[in-house]
Amino acid sequence: GGTPGARAVTAPVNDPAPRPRWTRRALVLASAALLTGGWILLDAAGVGLPPLSRHWPLFLIVGGLASAADYAFVSRRPGALGLGVFGVTLGTALYFPALREVPWKSIGLWGPGVYLAVGLGCLAAWVAAPRRPPYLLVIGTLGVGLAVTFWGWGEIPLGLFWGGLLLLLGVVIVLAVLRRGTAR
Repeated sequence: GGTPGARAVTAPVNDPAPRPRWTRRALVLASAALLTGGWILLDAAGVGLPPLSRHWPLFLIVGGLASAADYAFVSRRPGALGLGVFGVTLGTALYFPALREVPWKSIGLWGPGVYLAVGLGCLAAWVAAPRRPPYLLVIGTLGVGLAVTFWGWGEIPLGLFWGGLLLLLGVVIVLAVLRRGTAR
């Protein structure tokens, strides 16, 4: 017995509690405020700091670390990890021209860092994603491959490099599809 017409309300057993979607943005904003506030406070206290105009990539790095912290400690959203890796990698790549160790006009020296940031960010999100959509793997692999190509690392001819990279990509996609098919 129960009350006629009443339905029992039960929560699904395996459904985790919904996580707030604003945490990454909040952590990135808090990190930027802490970095800026600390810099201004130290400057006002007479600590000899270099100009912030040469260290603006710190904001990308700190924002990336905040996004990675959101993934690790709060949300477990793969996109947060991807953005974290992207921010840290891009900030690191842009630090060299910002410090003028590498001139902005020498894009061949720092520009591939943008491809690397996109590639590593997508690969991190793909690894962290429970269902691992293959488009992140493809974009990530191509981004890292383009970075390696434009930087000209190693003595491997590009045909061998890209041939091997694309074969590896194909094998990983096939394995992911097969794994996903057996998980049902």
